[in-house]
Amino acid sequence: MIAALACTGLIGLAVLAQQMIGWLGVGLLGLFTLFVAVRYELEGNLPVGPQMTPDLYASQFGKHGREHDAERADRRHEWKGQLSAARLAAGMGALLALIGFGFFLILEFGQ
Repeated sequence: MIAALACTGLIGLAVLAQQMIGWLGVGLLGLFTLFVAVRYELEGNLPVGPQMTPDLYASQFGKHGREHDAERADRRHEWKGQLSAARLAAGMGALLALIGFGFFLILEFGQ
Protein backbone atom coordinates (compact mmCIF):
# COMPACT_ATOMS: atom_id res chain seq x y z
CA MET A 1 0.00 0.00 0.00
CA ILE A 2 2.74 2.46 0.96
CA ALA A 3 4.88 1.40 -2.00
CA ALA A 4 2.00 2.14 -4.38
CA LEU A 5 1.48 5.53 -2.74
CA ALA A 6 5.20 6.34 -3.02
CA CYS A 7 5.25 5.31 -6.70
CA THR A 8 2.20 7.46 -7.36
CA GLY A 9 3.87 10.41 -5.64
CA LEU A 10 7.04 9.92 -7.67
CA ILE A 11 5.06 9.78 -10.91
CA GLY A 12 3.23 12.95 -9.85
CA LEU A 13 6.57 14.68 -9.27
CA ALA A 14 7.74 13.46 -12.68
CA VAL A 15 4.64 14.98 -14.32
CA LEU A 16 5.31 18.28 -12.55
CA ALA A 17 8.97 18.19 -13.59
CA GLN A 18 7.98 17.49 -17.18
CA GLN A 19 5.55 20.41 -17.23
CA MET A 20 7.95 22.85 -15.58
CA ILE A 21 11.36 21.88 -17.00
CA GLY A 22 10.63 19.34 -19.70
CA TRP A 23 12.00 15.86 -20.22
CA LEU A 24 15.36 16.92 -18.83
CA GLY A 25 13.65 17.51 -15.48
CA VAL A 26 12.19 14.00 -15.52
CA GLY A 27 15.64 12.57 -16.22
CA LEU A 28 17.20 14.59 -13.39
CA LEU A 29 14.47 13.50 -10.99
CA GLY A 30 15.14 9.90 -11.98
CA LEU A 31 18.89 10.31 -11.39
CA PHE A 32 18.28 11.89 -7.99
CA THR A 33 15.92 9.08 -6.96
CA LEU A 34 18.39 6.46 -8.19
CA PHE A 35 21.24 8.14 -6.30
CA VAL A 36 19.34 8.23 -3.01
CA ALA A 37 18.14 4.63 -3.34
CA VAL A 38 21.59 3.25 -4.15
CA ARG A 39 23.15 5.28 -1.34
CA TYR A 40 20.61 3.83 1.09
CA GLU A 41 21.29 0.29 -0.15
CA LEU A 42 25.01 0.76 0.40
CA GLU A 43 24.84 2.38 3.84
CA GLY A 44 21.65 0.87 5.23
CA ASN A 45 21.21 1.58 8.91
CA LEU A 46 24.92 1.95 9.61
CA PRO A 47 26.45 5.21 10.81
CA VAL A 48 27.40 7.75 8.20
CA GLY A 49 30.48 9.89 8.63
CA PRO A 50 33.82 10.72 7.13
CA GLN A 51 36.24 7.91 6.45
CA MET A 52 38.46 8.97 9.34
CA THR A 53 36.00 7.84 12.06
CA PRO A 54 36.63 4.14 12.66
CA ASP A 55 35.14 4.46 16.18
CA LEU A 56 31.72 4.94 14.61
CA TYR A 57 31.93 1.65 12.72
CA ALA A 58 33.51 -0.23 15.62
CA SER A 59 30.70 0.79 17.99
CA GLN A 60 28.07 -0.32 15.46
CA PHE A 61 29.63 -3.75 14.97
CA GLY A 62 30.17 -4.14 18.73
CA LYS A 63 26.50 -3.39 19.35
CA HIS A 64 25.32 -6.03 16.89
CA GLY A 65 27.87 -8.59 18.03
CA ARG A 66 26.10 -9.11 21.37
CA GLU A 67 22.68 -9.87 19.92
CA HIS A 68 20.87 -13.15 20.34
CA ASP A 69 19.84 -15.20 17.31
CA ALA A 70 16.22 -14.04 17.51
CA GLU A 71 17.24 -10.37 17.58
CA ARG A 72 19.61 -10.89 14.68
CA ALA A 73 16.89 -12.66 12.65
CA ASP A 74 14.42 -9.86 13.42
CA ARG A 75 16.93 -7.22 12.30
CA ARG A 76 17.67 -9.20 9.12
CA HIS A 77 13.94 -9.50 8.33
CA GLU A 78 13.47 -5.76 8.81
CA TRP A 79 16.50 -5.04 6.62
CA LYS A 80 15.13 -7.22 3.80
CA GLY A 81 11.90 -5.20 3.78
CA GLN A 82 13.81 -1.93 3.64
CA LEU A 83 16.10 -3.26 0.94
CA SER A 84 13.18 -4.27 -1.27
CA ALA A 85 11.75 -0.75 -0.93
CA ALA A 86 15.12 0.72 -1.86
CA ARG A 87 15.33 -1.56 -4.89
CA LEU A 88 11.85 -0.50 -5.98
CA ALA A 89 12.92 3.15 -5.70
CA ALA A 90 16.12 2.42 -7.63
CA GLY A 91 14.10 0.75 -10.38
CA MET A 92 11.68 3.64 -10.58
CA GLY A 93 14.57 6.12 -10.63
CA ALA A 94 16.32 4.25 -13.43
CA LEU A 95 13.07 4.08 -15.41
CA LEU A 96 12.43 7.81 -14.99
CA ALA A 97 16.03 8.64 -15.96
CA LEU A 98 15.83 6.43 -19.04
CA ILE A 99 12.49 7.85 -20.16
CA GLY A 100 13.38 11.46 -19.36
CA PHE A 101 16.80 11.53 -20.98
CA GLY A 102 15.59 9.36 -23.86
CA PHE A 103 12.77 11.70 -24.79
CA PHE A 104 15.02 14.71 -24.23
CA LEU A 105 17.61 13.37 -26.66
CA ILE A 106 15.02 12.29 -29.22
CA LEU A 107 13.21 15.62 -29.18
CA GLU A 108 16.37 17.71 -29.04
CA PHE A 109 18.59 15.94 -31.57
CA GLY A 110 16.09 13.89 -33.56
CA GLN A 111 15.09 16.73 -35.84
